[in-house]
Amino acid sequence: MSPACFASAFVGGAYYQLGDADPGAVAGQPGNSITQDSFSGDKDLTRLDTPKYSSEVPARGPAGDKLSMQFANIGLGGPAFPGSYGRTSPLDATQQGIVLEAWARLGPSNLKLPNPVDDEFRIVAANPGFGLYAHGVDYVALIGSFELKIGPADDGQWHHIAYVHNFNTHSVYYDGNLVTTIVQDPLPGGKPSIAGFWIGGTDGGSSGALGAGFPALTGPTASGFNGWIDDVRYQSFNPIAAGAFEPTAFLISPVPEPTGIAMLLGLATGSGIMFRRRRLTPGRA
Repeated sequence: MSPACFASAFVGGAYYQLGDADPGAVAGQPGNSITQDSFSGDKDLTRLDTPKYSSEVPARGPAGDKLSMQFANIGLGGPAFPGSYGRTSPLDATQQGIVLEAWARLGPSNLKLPNPVDDEFRIVAANPGFGLYAHGVDYVALIGSFELKIGPADDGQWHHIAYVHNFNTHSVYYDGNLVTTIVQDPLPGGKPSIAGFWIGGTDGGSSGALGAGFPALTGPTASGFNGWIDDVRYQSFNPIAAGAFEPTAFLISPVPEPTGIAMLLGLATGSGIMFRRRRLTPGRA
């Protein structure tokens, strides 16, 4: 699967496999001090606290996916702080086309930190500006101060969540399916940030304000996500060259067609056998 949605229109971005591209990564061990960007831009992220590599991966994730990152609190066997990865220098967010996507799996409710239900937990975000969050019982895209609901953040289930900005059209996707599209120009609640970029939380130390010179990360993690995150990809693109956005470009393996045996067992009726070809409805990741 190509790492870029629009090969001819791709401008810039970053792709974090959160384990599969990190040298020596082993499930159960703390994440490397640097998690690598699989694009050629070398926009690597620095670790805060101690998130761990995990063998828990989405069933419909990209081919060859073997590791994810566990951003765990005490209840999940992790450190006192959930942990995060980030950088204070910018990614390109000046284009009229933006795609931000990630796989996320929320930790079981009995293992969450005792935070109010309406707290926001960062999955991936530029700060300030836009990102993907767990807010209450839902995954949302936050654009400035404006939220677009994506879908349920149900415990223990992998979901692919995505935000697409194409000129003045803003869309969110849940497990590869379009949920909501709004048309608004300028961007509701503010413009996309060209400042820092974080996964699993954000820097709660002095550099969180992103002062002059983009100082080094100091921690600890704030707004930490409690669960697993995998395959985070951010892209800026030229909408004119790209044409219509196709959700098949997401990091989601297609739903398989039923096998011949499954069709035979499932479609046999009465004394005869009826064969009908159908496409399975996409289920949960």
